[in-house]
Amino acid sequence: MKKISIDEAKQIQIDILKDIHAFCEENGLHYTLIFGSLLGAIRHKGYIPWDDDIDIAMPRPDYEKFIASYKSREGFYYAYDYRKDPDYHNPYAKVADTRTILEENVSMKNIGINVDVFPFDYLFDTKEECFSFIHKLDGLKKIFRIKLVKPGKKNSFVKRCLIRLAKIVACPWSMKKITEKEYELVNTLNNDKAAFVGLAVDPEIDAAYRSVYPRRMFENFIKAPFDNEEFMVTADYDNWLTQMYGDYMTPPSGVNKTSPHTLCNIYWIE
Repeated sequence: MKKISIDEAKQIQIDILKDIHAFCEENGLHYTLIFGSLLGAIRHKGYIPWDDDIDIAMPRPDYEKFIASYKSREGFYYAYDYRKDPDYHNPYAKVADTRTILEENVSMKNIGINVDVFPFDYLFDTKEECFSFIHKLDGLKKIFRIKLVKPGKKNSFVKRCLIRLAKIVACPWSMKKITEKEYELVNTLNNDKAAFVGLAVDPEIDAAYRSVYPRRMFENFIKAPFDNEEFMVTADYDNWLTQMYGDYMTPPSGVNKTSPHTLCNIYWIE
């Protein structure tokens, strides 16, 4: 079992994104770096120094085409989606390097080093309607989170007990069923001319609310530097980042600048 360092894992993620980028260009699909990856591209020209993942997002029609048709040029990248992979339950996709394993402290099958791929959905013509719709998903997301997390060493004794108790309460629900219920709601969205779009299935509830934007924000895309490469970002990145993070060009001070993820081991499959 040959271990992979964080720096090596980041390079593998960039290689995955290069493959996604080439596929999207060849097939006329749009995507943008999103969340910390977009912030990193604009503020650091690459990864935020303490970050260790890459997130992108696509308009829902492009997302569905991508999931249905993506094939890597390299032959060892694979797009996981809950509708075709029985052990994968997230309501968004991941493109993983199948030669690797990335172990996390979560209750889900471990896959390889990966890039998160989120769908932007066309929502409604007012923010109030958008927020009301996302609110309908909140309960499902909370149950999913309970099912996903595992009590770990970082948690206090009391919190570990609370997590175990919450898992007992959530026992009747499977993660797959929760995701299916989310998509029953998402599939009721039928206004592809809606004034607002948003990351309705983002598992982070607060981020889902802050991700509601006018659709024009995701109609134009430009290239931005990212660790000696160039990837696509929304041309209106300033407004998106300001709504999501506030004064995004000023790095935070007095906070724990460590990865929020629960990585355990990363290694090559031999």
